[in-house]
Amino acid sequence: MDVIHHIDTLPADLLIRSARRDDAQAISAINVLYEVAETGSADSTAAQVCEAWDGEQLDLATNSRVVTTASGQLIGYIGVAGTSRGVFLDVHTTVHPDYKQLPILSYLLQFANERAPYVADAYPQYPRRLCTYSFSAERSAHLIQDGYTIEVSDYQMERHLDTTPPVAPQPLPGVTIRPFVQDQEEHAVYAVIAESFPDIDGKPYRSYEDWYEGIFLRRASFDPSMLYVAVADEQIVGVVCCRTYPDEQGGYVWQFGMRRAWRRRGIARQLLLTVFNEFYRRGLYHIQLEVDSQNKTGAQELYASLGLHKRTQVDFVTKVL
Repeated sequence: MDVIHHIDTLPADLLIRSARRDDAQAISAINVLYEVAETGSADSTAAQVCEAWDGEQLDLATNSRVVTTASGQLIGYIGVAGTSRGVFLDVHTTVHPDYKQLPILSYLLQFANERAPYVADAYPQYPRRLCTYSFSAERSAHLIQDGYTIEVSDYQMERHLDTTPPVAPQPLPGVTIRPFVQDQEEHAVYAVIAESFPDIDGKPYRSYEDWYEGIFLRRASFDPSMLYVAVADEQIVGVVCCRTYPDEQGGYVWQFGMRRAWRRRGIARQLLLTVFNEFYRRGLYHIQLEVDSQNKTGAQELYASLGLHKRTQVDFVTKVL
């Protein structure tokens, strides 16, 4: 049974309770309003909200709150979960734009601040901080006001393959591009990612166990058949790992990396073209990825040359507990 109560700092006709699975549609609908206003298109779906809850193993009963009107309309949501990055504030945290003038977001963020130490206590091996991704300048400003700082910013890039189909990949001498072999090549794929990613942010990459759980076990949208590898000299030298959203005709390039010694040989381009063509074959026409705004590996230039353009900026923000 829901425990419904009122908060003195909010108007008397607003009610508070924990989030439920059947709230996912209402939460995604509010996020869609902001996405359309800010970018002209929307990606949020109820399935993605539920996937985030499952992926972060968010305890809805204890670590989430929704705000509703007396008639039951959901107008605000927040949730926090323990992750290897710290206590993660759900990216779908939101307040309906018609109610932004009320202190709903302040209440929700205060709830997160109060729950975060308890969540962190359950995961002493992980950073003791709150963190999240912000997909708008307005949201980043609210979080900064609440004590967060921007640690890094990414550009979310996109391409619509239905209007501009991808060119076919070209063979490269001595290089084979193919789907990875599940239950055999996971460690080899991880080795490429673990070498590549520190070149972006200068930080050691997470453990194999954390990576495997996050990629293979916690995301329903991850499709092992969309993990491609580039093989040269009998070793995996490049990888691209993707998520698929058939209901939205969408594909997401989740992780992409090349071993240092094999960069700038045209392999990365052909690897991505292989994936783009497979997305196109499957009818997944809206392709997205994210790239660090300070990336010095040439990734932004590569993506732009493949027809991707910047959609929005994504800030990763943190707050020490």
